[in-house]
Amino acid sequence: MLSWNKVPNILLSRSWWWRSLIVLCVMGVMARLGIWQLERHFQRRARNEFVTSQLSYPSVLVDALYLQGNTDTIDMRSVTVMGEFDYEKEFILREQLLRGKSGVNLITPLMLYNSDKAVLVNRGWVPHQFIESGNVSKFHQYGQLNVSGRIRKSQDNPAGPLVLDGSLREIYHLDIDDLQGYVDYTLVPVYLQEELGNESFDTLPQSVPLQFEITDGPHLGYALQWWLFVPLLGWVYLHLVRTSEGRIVVEIGED
Repeated sequence: MLSWNKVPNILLSRSWWWRSLIVLCVMGVMARLGIWQLERHFQRRARNEFVTSQLSYPSVLVDALYLQGNTDTIDMRSVTVMGEFDYEKEFILREQLLRGKSGVNLITPLMLYNSDKAVLVNRGWVPHQFIESGNVSKFHQYGQLNVSGRIRKSQDNPAGPLVLDGSLREIYHLDIDDLQGYVDYTLVPVYLQEELGNESFDTLPQSVPLQFEITDGPHLGYALQWWLFVPLLGWVYLHLVRTSEGRIVVEIGED
């Protein structure tokens, strides 16, 4: 096997320099992937701290929050709004799972009290059969109501501009900008996920749970793995160079 003091010269030789360059590039990519995973780790921690603080705030009237600025700062805040539901402009959010069962969410505009604006309210989950039978009026409440829930940000629609088919107001993403074109009043730029306080799983509609996970995730472990691969690849490459060139030297000596 070739001695270590000769390896640097071999790495820069005509037959090895381009291989050495490729290995260095791959090692650089691995190191950058480790940094990227570490950044995601810190982003996840910041998100966890934000969610924890938002969930700890007491409920306030929606008027106490500024809804026209950066909606990121008020996401998941608990609020109470007063208004009247407009069931004629209700939307059906399809393909929603709750505890392994398929159904829909009822998305209804709530005309805000003493205002010309409305906020979309996710009133909860119901099984498909209620939509197919047209029997959703049993879930209607009329008159001025106090509705409590948590503010959620609008969802982007990756399929492009929404086109509703006649009277079927079925949607697959709660994109407020899209839905604005199907109501004749102004929608605020966030929606409300109503907290119904159901006493059993048989009570309908069922509250839609907030979907988040307060854990650090696997990103730190992934970062350490990528950084471990860097010296490992380097050692394997150097070992390959020594054994390969050492074999050539032996063969030349034998000849």
